[in-house]
Amino acid sequence: MTWRGPEHILHGYPKEWQRVYEERNYFLSDPVLRWTILGEGYKRWSAIEGMDPLRVMREACKYGLVYGAAFTTKVGNKRSLMSVTRDDRELTDSELELLNGTFLNFVDILMSKALLTDGELEVLRHMRDGFEHQEVAELLGVSRSAVKQRVQKACAKLNARNSAQAIAVCVARNYFSS
Repeated sequence: MTWRGPEHILHGYPKEWQRVYEERNYFLSDPVLRWTILGEGYKRWSAIEGMDPLRVMREACKYGLVYGAAFTTKVGNKRSLMSVTRDDRELTDSELELLNGTFLNFVDILMSKALLTDGELEVLRHMRDGFEHQEVAELLGVSRSAVKQRVQKACAKLNARNSAQAIAVCVARNYFSS
């Protein structure tokens, strides 16, 4: 999340809760969201202290969002956050540790551009712009086989089936902007 808003959003909350949350502008007073913006690390929802004047958390329970935890970290000027929930019990300490590790790995992948090299990104950027392998090779002063190898490595790192999918992932994750 940057001052401009979120770059990537993935959620699985019930559609009805999403509708209510948005209609009532709960984000303005959501104690969990407030903690993820101001805090660092992870915390069970039940341990997040603070005012909840609109009773967001009580309302969330009506939609099965009873127990949960929030995770947050900041890399540079970007804050990443995750919130998970279950309806039957609090998350255990070991579950929190596992989720935190997974979250931090995911953030690392997004923030470090999946460990793509500058050369791999450059090849994909040129291919995004419509250049063929030979044209990219000439632009970069490398062999055509070097271009193919960079594409293959990038695909492996991005878990992409082909160069088109790798380019789509890079565009979706905003890898070409910096």
